[in-house]
Amino acid sequence: MIELGVVPLVAFAVCTDVQSHRIPNYLVMAGAAVGFLLHGWAAGAGGVLAAISGLLIGMVILLPGYMMGFTGAGDAKLMAAVGTFIGPFGVLQAALISIFIGGFIALGFALSAFLFHQSISPWGRYGLMFRTLVVTGRPIYIPPEEGEVMGRKFPFAVSIALGTTAWIAWQWLLA
Repeated sequence: MIELGVVPLVAFAVCTDVQSHRIPNYLVMAGAAVGFLLHGWAAGAGGVLAAISGLLIGMVILLPGYMMGFTGAGDAKLMAAVGTFIGPFGVLQAALISIFIGGFIALGFALSAFLFHQSISPWGRYGLMFRTLVVTGRPIYIPPEEGEVMGRKFPFAVSIALGTTAWIAWQWLLA
């Protein structure tokens, strides 16, 4: 039941990320503190160790995305706070589900640009990167143009919330 404590955290994170494209540090720190307290209360020192492991794995799994500019620092910190509630294995699985969901949402953005012509489509840029890879054997990255749909900020807290909630539901179905 400790995992249910993460639901308000991700709900508040989604609200702030959608509104301001930021996840406040006080929110993630308070969430992580609650995760530590709940695990310590429920399982003692072993629970605190699980919370620490979850925090570290949650941070590490989204750190490469932050370093490459795909996610923000708040997203990595939010996943770390989620880890304090659901432990190391849970946060690994929830993060992978979140990344998968984020990929689908990004694909939806790209398809909407292609179908509805609301902004510059990324497909020409993607085609050029792919052709360069095929011809030269070397991958290149061409950054999005000004106004391109894939250059917009995406509130990844939505993916984290959906992925974490899906993981919780999956655990309940297995129990």
